[in-house]
Amino acid sequence: MTAHRPATLLFLLVAALGLAACEKPKPQAAAVGTGPTEQEMEFNDRKESLLQQLATCESGSWGPQPQPIYGGRGAYHGRFQFTLRTFMTYTRMRDGTVITSKEAAEYTQDYYKAASLTWYMIYELNEPWHWPLCSRKLGIPNQLKMIRAISG
Repeated sequence: MTAHRPATLLFLLVAALGLAACEKPKPQAAAVGTGPTEQEMEFNDRKESLLQQLATCESGSWGPQPQPIYGGRGAYHGRFQFTLRTFMTYTRMRDGTVITSKEAAEYTQDYYKAASLTWYMIYELNEPWHWPLCSRKLGIPNQLKMIRAISG
């Protein structure tokens, strides 16, 4: 009887594995996408509106600013009036991407790339002070408080 024990155990193991393989997988419930809530949509709309206001204030218009504006600290580029050094530094801080001065000059002219970096600087780092005049003019610190109040 002891000679049959390993063979019996092997047979039972193979049978158990075979039955497990034959089982139908249990149906899984499909995930239902609910989408953003009304509160989340208002939250993001206010954030985007603030960026548009800032771009208009900084550049004096909604359109592209192909020529830099020269100020006390050098040349300011694009609708958000970045210095190339600031754009390069915060791009690296945000996601580790190292860009050249030429790339920074190009990216400052792309509203969506510049707005994305501005979003990071204002909403994730809480640094609206990079735009001192327009921050005061638009009341950005107070707008940020209202936006945060909406988010809960």
